[in-house]
Amino acid sequence: MEPSLVTTTATPPARACGTCTMCCKVYRIEDLNKPAGKWCTHCAIGSGCKIYDVRPQQCRTFDCVWIQDPSMPDSWKPEHSKIVFSVWPATGFIYGQVDPGAPFAWQKEPYLSGLRAWSEKLLQERRHILIFVGSNATLIMPPGPVPIGPMSPQDGFVVRETFTARGKDYVATRVAQGG
Repeated sequence: MEPSLVTTTATPPARACGTCTMCCKVYRIEDLNKPAGKWCTHCAIGSGCKIYDVRPQQCRTFDCVWIQDPSMPDSWKPEHSKIVFSVWPATGFIYGQVDPGAPFAWQKEPYLSGLRAWSEKLLQERRHILIFVGSNATLIMPPGPVPIGPMSPQDGFVVRETFTARGKDYVATRVAQGG
């Protein structure tokens, strides 16, 4: 999914970015023609934005989930976890964009078990967590990751519950735009 910054909520941030600038790398910033997965030329890595006072609106309105949620452990701060979480406004789903320089970061602990537990809580609200490494999406479900594959911002997905000899499992299928 060519990710772009997604506004999370309108509530005041619970934390500050400090030295974290990971969102300046993982997201596409349309107004600056900045591709996803590359550092913004205006980013002073570990310090902040060199054009902070005139930064694009999409940057002004963005706060990652770590900033918004004070209960999220410090180890989940994007500069440590290499994952920037945001809320997709249309669905309330949680999207985790992984630093392409650390594509397996989400599969390490404490992140994978934390993602599985988080997905179980979100399921009660009929919400999901999707992890993106570039455009490749993986749905996180309580039993474990469910690969979806390449997704565009217009795509959706369908989740189907299955039962195997091991118990409940899930299958996720991408639904292309208009499909």
